[in-house]
Amino acid sequence: MVSSDPTTVPTATVDLSAYRRNLARLGERIAPAALMAVVKADAYGHGLVPVARAAVEAGLGWIGSLDIETGLVLRENGIPRDVSVFTWLLGPDEDYAAAIEAELDLGVSTIGQLEAIAGAGASLRARVHLKIDTGLHRNGASVHEWPGLVARAIELSDRIELVGAWTHIAEASDDDDSIAIARFAAAVAVAEQLGARFAVRHLAASAAAFARADARFDLVRIGAFSYGISPGGGITPSSLWLEPVMTLTAPVIAVRDGLATIGIGFGDGIPSAAAGVLQLSIDGRLHEIVAVHIDSLVVDTGEALVRPGGTAVLFGSGADGEPTLQEWADELGTIGEEIVTRLSPRILRRFFE
Repeated sequence: MVSSDPTTVPTATVDLSAYRRNLARLGERIAPAALMAVVKADAYGHGLVPVARAAVEAGLGWIGSLDIETGLVLRENGIPRDVSVFTWLLGPDEDYAAAIEAELDLGVSTIGQLEAIAGAGASLRARVHLKIDTGLHRNGASVHEWPGLVARAIELSDRIELVGAWTHIAEASDDDDSIAIARFAAAVAVAEQLGARFAVRHLAASAAAFARADARFDLVRIGAFSYGISPGGGITPSSLWLEPVMTLTAPVIAVRDGLATIGIGFGDGIPSAAAGVLQLSIDGRLHEIVAVHIDSLVVDTGEALVRPGGTAVLFGSGADGEPTLQEWADELGTIGEEIVTRLSPRILRRFFE
């Protein structure tokens, strides 16, 4: 990015104060469980390091980074050792020694992963969370594999600190979630009978953490909701008492014959399907998107007076009449996090308090 002027380049403005307010509201909702702020996918497109620092400033003791590489970036950028950074997408050739020395927490599904972690040659004990598959089949030990995984973790206690038990649930229906919760509780009971002791048990992500007290256990992992992104289906951020954190803008670069060209396109992550479906706002007035190109899009300005050098608001909080991310997602038949995580690094991220 050559220029940092939000009037001349596409810009995602991130309101860190709104983000912290969302964390506070979510923390109140899920108490006494602790809150893990999930910052995978570049903090859902909002900017990894500034968002993670804001979470720490808000007093959170847990950050979810997804992978080891991201966790190491967080440590290198000042996320302190007294904040637990949880990583769980583990490949076959991970640098476990670096992860352990950085005191990253590792979500482990197999005995093979345990053996690799124990054999990494690190000077510290590895912080490990054992995962049981409760039906989503997004890795995790099966019911038959679980006792062996727990027993081996206990045997390796000189090199492994057993911190947590955890799982993913589908959040597809209350009935499915109830089954997952029961399976998880049963797996924890089996592990405790084998001699395991867990500091934290965690299962719920945004939707289940918000809606179901029985899903919260000791810790919940919240991503989308913390950014004011709701699941759709008629549920809006305001109905959850949350605030959208990002406003996406782009410059008006040309106007001719009732059409305005805006400096952002599908190369920046704007869906081509936006043409003929979505609107954006210029000077408080809505205009239909009629075409999306690789680095620009075109809107119908009609009789409105629009000048080059102005600013188009693609989505924001809706407070000034602009479209919201939720409205974009609903019109496109998708979810808000899909839109924001596809936004290009070319888009300037601008942060304010």
